[in-house]
Amino acid sequence: MPVQEPASERSQPVSGTQTAFDSAKSFRPECIPGPWRKGRCSAHGWGDIGTLPEGLMVAEKPGVVRLKERFGCALTVDVEEWYHTCLVPGYIDPVGRPSLPDELDWLLPELLDTLAEAGCTATFFVLGEVAERLPRRIREIAAAGHEVGSHGYLHFRAFDRTPEAFARDLLRSKDLLEELLGEPVLGFRAPEWSLRGLGSSRLPLVAEAGFLYDSSLTPCPIAGRPTNPRFASRLHWNGSGPAADLLEFPPLTFGGPLRLPAGSWTGRLVNPWRLVRAAIDHLEDGGLPVAVVHPWEISGRPTPGPLTGLARFVHETGRPGFDARFRDLLRGLPWRSIRGAAGLEGDSLGRPIEARTSLKAG
Repeated sequence: MPVQEPASERSQPVSGTQTAFDSAKSFRPECIPGPWRKGRCSAHGWGDIGTLPEGLMVAEKPGVVRLKERFGCALTVDVEEWYHTCLVPGYIDPVGRPSLPDELDWLLPELLDTLAEAGCTATFFVLGEVAERLPRRIREIAAAGHEVGSHGYLHFRAFDRTPEAFARDLLRSKDLLEELLGEPVLGFRAPEWSLRGLGSSRLPLVAEAGFLYDSSLTPCPIAGRPTNPRFASRLHWNGSGPAADLLEFPPLTFGGPLRLPAGSWTGRLVNPWRLVRAAIDHLEDGGLPVAVVHPWEISGRPTPGPLTGLARFVHETGRPGFDARFRDLLRGLPWRSIRGAAGLEGDSLGRPIEARTSLKAG
């Protein structure tokens, strides 16, 4: 499937002040099925999706409303193995995947200890196949006070899948995590941030699957589009398909107009205090800075398997010594989960966020 071109925030503005959150049903998975989510059961619901509404098969442009709130700083962890790289297709598909060493069974407890020592919490976007293999570790994440979100079931790029396959993957991962944890899963992040732009036909499917928010869209080059919102926003679709709403919390960028991703190899190369400064600047501008890290980045150990070419460059650049720099980053700010930094927990669950139309969301 071709990559959808991004939609401009200015093309369909939403006027006036609006409520950022819908009713409490957003937090109760049993009340979330969309109009096409028919005939589900606990064992096979992810495979019985029915027919997608015609309006969601096209790249409808959502209205974009920038959220106006006093936010905190969010730390996010994409829970995937070192070999879950879209640059090596033979590694990400379990069917035909060669025998490769796993690390998460011991990396996750180490990371939880590091976060506990720093007094930080985080949102862990978990791959479904990892949760299926390591259910105890995922429960430990939640038990330690962190938020668990979905990273999809398999680490395929969203735009490489049909909308139907992507929707099935969304439901499969959400159902699995909610059954494992016994609580709603509110957030989603696409593998490799591969929703790419506001015009993606897959983006409204995230809302239809029952997620409250997404954290995939970035204004940085290649992985995103310059017209994507830089600040926390509410997206609203009200076209030919069923009306849908989704909160968007974009990953942090730095470097001014270059808009380099604070995660990945670009963020690993710079002094962590530069990223702290970028987060503070974003916070002072009324934003919600969202930092991104992967467990394999901070292992402090050599990669246990083969990577070549671009995959090796992206994976290894800036990794030596990054475990120490990551600890400096943790000391720089009071990092919290997205749920905590956005005020989506505790007594604030029912409190609306004031929003305003963003004429310059990027």
